[in-house]
Amino acid sequence: MGDSAKPGRTSSKLRALVCVLMTGEWILLVVGVKLHEMIVGAASIAATAIFLYAVDRSETQRFDFEWSDVATAWRIPGYLISDLYQITVALLRNLFGKGKAGSFYRVYRFKTEKTSPRLVARRVLATAYTSATPNSIVIGIDYDQNLLLMHQVVCSPVTKIAQSLGAEP
Repeated sequence: MGDSAKPGRTSSKLRALVCVLMTGEWILLVVGVKLHEMIVGAASIAATAIFLYAVDRSETQRFDFEWSDVATAWRIPGYLISDLYQITVALLRNLFGKGKAGSFYRVYRFKTEKTSPRLVARRVLATAYTSATPNSIVIGIDYDQNLLLMHQVVCSPVTKIAQSLGAEP
């Protein structure tokens, strides 16, 4: 995504696209285009746009999202289904006295730096994508030791998403 991800340099085209997307989402949310709904929507979108502009101008952290990294999100629906199944089985076993639900802390090697825009973006995506499923949540990332700490209810191996973003089993 390049220069549009650098602080204070988000292009006007990207800002306009975000406003158009927010407008479309608002219309879908309220399921209509009545005047009073559009007035509230316009005020909400304006406030959000001003907030995002201020954040963009003051943010010093650089991100460099690669489309291939973002595209790994296609795996999330499959992980949602499998994790829901695993969590449901664990719940039923716990309810019927066949076993207790687990609490597992997992540690994976994960290459990261505070200054590399690409590795910062990968860290953000790994945290968001891994925590999007019900079985696991990223607790933190240790920059000094290059480690990713995760909690799981049902112990399972590192996902392909996390691996493609830098986690090592």
